[in-house]
Amino acid sequence: MAICGVKFRAYPTIEQSRKLAQWIGCSRVIYNCKVDEDLENYKQFKDTGQNTPVNQAFSHFKTQDRIWLKECPSQILRNSTVNWYTAKQRFFKKLAQNPTKKRKGQRDSVLLTNELFTFKKEDDSTNSTRLKLFIGTKTNSLGFLKFIAHREFSIPKQVVISRKNNHWFVSYCYEVDGPTERSEEELLEEYSSFSEDSLKKITIGIDRGIVKPFQLSNDQSYDFDSRTKNNFLKKQRRLKRYQRRLSRQKLQSNTRKKTKKKIGKLHTNIANIRHDFCHKVSHSVVNSEDMVIAVEDLKLKNMTKKPKAKKDEQGKFIANGARAKAGLNRALLSKGLGKTISLMEYKARKKEKLIIKVTSAYSSQECAVCGHIHPDNRKTQSEFLCLFCGNYDNADLNAAKVVAIRAIKFLMSKPKAKAKTRLGISRSKVRRGTCKTPIEETLLCASSDDP
Repeated sequence: MAICGVKFRAYPTIEQSRKLAQWIGCSRVIYNCKVDEDLENYKQFKDTGQNTPVNQAFSHFKTQDRIWLKECPSQILRNSTVNWYTAKQRFFKKLAQNPTKKRKGQRDSVLLTNELFTFKKEDDSTNSTRLKLFIGTKTNSLGFLKFIAHREFSIPKQVVISRKNNHWFVSYCYEVDGPTERSEEELLEEYSSFSEDSLKKITIGIDRGIVKPFQLSNDQSYDFDSRTKNNFLKKQRRLKRYQRRLSRQKLQSNTRKKTKKKIGKLHTNIANIRHDFCHKVSHSVVNSEDMVIAVEDLKLKNMTKKPKAKKDEQGKFIANGARAKAGLNRALLSKGLGKTISLMEYKARKKEKLIIKVTSAYSSQECAVCGHIHPDNRKTQSEFLCLFCGNYDNADLNAAKVVAIRAIKFLMSKPKAKAKTRLGISRSKVRRGTCKTPIEETLLCASSDDP
């Protein structure tokens, strides 16, 4: 059995939007109440040496001050408590940080279990894209929620309804019949048994950068076309103009709310352009004849950190290049260098292909022919000339070939797969507040829906 995730655009009516927003708010209140309750229990029991009580009780939060919680289906409140409890258990297992409060407007979503929804056939058709989604209970009915299914699906056990920039989405995971995906250990064991000549025929290297987002070792490169670049820059200029306008407007005014909606819409458009590019690149690379894909192990989080403040001898702040670094960070993040690799990983597993991350140290200074490393080998951004053997090539293409060579050497050393935790991320990389609850895992699985 394999697990598939989908995310469809939903179009609720005005009344449905209002009620869904209430359910999201009630779910968020219960989650935050459990966070506050856990903090108070910790303060109370930390000096006594007793364990802090952790449970899934929520009925005591329905006080006179929160009388509106009784209008929300109890299953939604229960699901929110289960989300907090799951996040807390992950904290105990040292897989995530302690759950923190949720803020309005950030990942607004509500988890619906199978007591709160049913899929009904629109007609006698067996096509699942013609199914209608009914939400609610007998006493608290939302009615049929309109959504556009761009692919067939199976009936899930739970559904997540989310809202982002006034756009509504329905996402869920479901099981499908089919062969299970091969593990990384099995793929490593298979490809490490190949000879060096065989690996050279099936291995491709990818160099990532700003000028050329993705340069392959077979002389193929991927970048935004001129029309998309112009559209991208146009929306970024408009975004700056709206942000300047927002900073001058009066708080809580209707004009400011309209400007915020326009900013949110622009952010969505920019993200969609980037997401579309990432899917197209990952799809093209994975569907090539190459079975081993080598990429640089770039630490994008560290590469895009803002510079530390600098002071002179008198303690006065001096220029630290923050503006130039901000431009560099913006250029790195706008290309989707990390998102593309994440999409490529799950698509490669379906094709039984192996993705290897090799060290990126000195890959731009190393010669792909003789292996000589020197800073002067790279004369300019686009030219590479080896001082030892005289090899002349495009700098990005040479770096991609070096990445492929490093991957082949790695496979020839008979490696073993490293132990992974938390959706493939090591424990040392867990960030504060990134606890993967059932609702967040459903959204994560659905966000990687291959068009």
